[in-house]
Amino acid sequence: MRRNTIFLVEKSVDYIKEFCGFFDKDYDILFSSDGEKAMELFAENNTDIHLVLLDDRVCEKKRFDILEEIRAFCDVPVIVLMEKEEPELQIMAYRMGADECVSGDITLPLLKMKLEAIIKRVYGTDNSIQEGILELDLDKRTLKVDDEYVDITIKEFELLAFFMRNKHTIQSRDQIITAVWGINYEGSDRVVDSLVKKLRLKLKGASDYIHTAYGMGYYFELPVKEPA
Repeated sequence: MRRNTIFLVEKSVDYIKEFCGFFDKDYDILFSSDGEKAMELFAENNTDIHLVLLDDRVCEKKRFDILEEIRAFCDVPVIVLMEKEEPELQIMAYRMGADECVSGDITLPLLKMKLEAIIKRVYGTDNSIQEGILELDLDKRTLKVDDEYVDITIKEFELLAFFMRNKHTIQSRDQIITAVWGINYEGSDRVVDSLVKKLRLKLKGASDYIHTAYGMGYYFELPVKEPA
């Protein structure tokens, strides 16, 4: 059975320990109590993270810095733990892309039910992504194109997973580099163009699922079918 990964960004070390003790039997847990380092950890593991649980108090600059950065990066589900259920703050969080806002004193069993509901709705019951003639198995790290297995490298797999999990959204070269090579990569951004070219060749009949947004980057979207 697959294990989904939760990224907990939480100021309280005691809460982190309690959370991990309750959830680590069913989930893989990444965590950070440092708002400045949270995005670096997220960027390094983004293709493996299924849901982010964000304490709205962890940022010193402003309350929703990390949420804003995550939404500029990808569409992974985010639950915000609110210190107080203040309507104005909840509205702000939803407008910035939160999937759910819950009170920080929510019981862990109830929080688990909310996590499971969101993960099931977003990812389904198996750990794979299907779009058109593509099927990407995130556990086995395999790719099928039109029901035939295709050999791809780790970087090609991570790039395709990043595209498919964030379809319709233009990804800049910098965002792609952070997702695939990590935040500390110092080489040329042209490495992205080279990897996209190689991946398109292996996608064969699905090569046109990856679109070029000239001057901006790339995005994943199934081509529009012409009416008969």
